[in-house]
Amino acid sequence: MAFKSRLITGILLACSLVMFANCAFPVRPGYDRKSGSYKRYRVPKQAPAEIDTTTINPQEELVLEEKLAAGSTITDTASTPDAKETSTQDSTIQAGQSQSNVLASLDSTANKEQSQKQDSVAAKKADSTAIKTTAKKTDKKVATAKKSTTAKPTNLEKYAKEWLGAKYVYGAASKKKTDCSGYVMQVYKGFYGISLDHSSQHMFDDGRGYSIKRTKLKEGDLVFFGNFWKISHVGIYLKGDRFIHASTSSGVIITPMDDKYWASKYKGARRFK
Repeated sequence: MAFKSRLITGILLACSLVMFANCAFPVRPGYDRKSGSYKRYRVPKQAPAEIDTTTINPQEELVLEEKLAAGSTITDTASTPDAKETSTQDSTIQAGQSQSNVLASLDSTANKEQSQKQDSVAAKKADSTAIKTTAKKTDKKVATAKKSTTAKPTNLEKYAKEWLGAKYVYGAASKKKTDCSGYVMQVYKGFYGISLDHSSQHMFDDGRGYSIKRTKLKEGDLVFFGNFWKISHVGIYLKGDRFIHASTSSGVIITPMDDKYWASKYKGARRFK
């Protein structure tokens, strides 16, 4: 009994294990139990169906014939001499156009060169004119400088007479209006280049000048007049015992040294040159 019961239990266990295995690992298409992965489905290859070429639609045959005829006519027209002539004409036209383009480019380059030459010539002319104008200006400046240097007065009496007739105006110093010290100041500056003060008293006291006796006066010496207290008038001694001065009554005039009025007011002479 014990043996039978054990056998029955063993059979039941085996059956249960088989059922369990079938439930856990169901058989599926493409599944490989040994590898534990799914395999790709293998679709059976089908051979392409053979087309029966013997049976052709008559309409398709007509279409094919028309296409073949059109292709042959195109090749014939391309090979005809008219087509060749047209092709040669096209090539000649293209060659002529290229030649015209080359000629146009050459003309443009020539025009550019001519314009550049003209511009250079104009620039050279402008430079030459500018040089000429500058040369003229320099020549004028040199001429004026020469005139200024050569126009330096050499005759004192002639130069001093340029102020003759100028009116006496106290404090003025010009060729139209001047006083006695202003007149002497202008003549000495222009003829000798010596700057003096605009005052007869200051001219008399100037240390650059030295005293000269009445009997030894020379042209250009300054003669002074005044009273006991101060120097009030000045003039320039000229040849022939005369002096030129700006008087209050008559302006710039020439007066002899032995004039009674001026002889009584004479105070001395100074020489600066």
